[in-house]
Amino acid sequence: MAKQSKEINEERKIVKETKYCEVFKAVSIIDDDYYSSIEKIKVKSKNREEVRFALYKDTFKMERQFIPRSLDLTEKQLLELIGKAIEGKVFSEEFVNLLREKLNKI
Repeated sequence: MAKQSKEINEERKIVKETKYCEVFKAVSIIDDDYYSSIEKIKVKSKNREEVRFALYKDTFKMERQFIPRSLDLTEKQLLELIGKAIEGKVFSEEFVNLLREKLNKI
């Protein structure tokens, strides 16, 4: 039982915090100067966990600055990013199982 609690605490370690949210896990792929990311976040105002698709770029102001625009990827890049998110446990096991079920029905 103690091990399970420890694992849960490790999963909830905050990687980054902003006024808007806490980032628990994140994976990225790099394309040119941009970092395309999938993140597990907790939105403070809603007090709930969400998955965020985000775009970052190194700028003069800061490393990996959030770019507030849509994340455009090729299908190959999207598959790579989703694969990294699954391996990095950004998505819950429940979500991965539901996704697997959906894909198996196609």
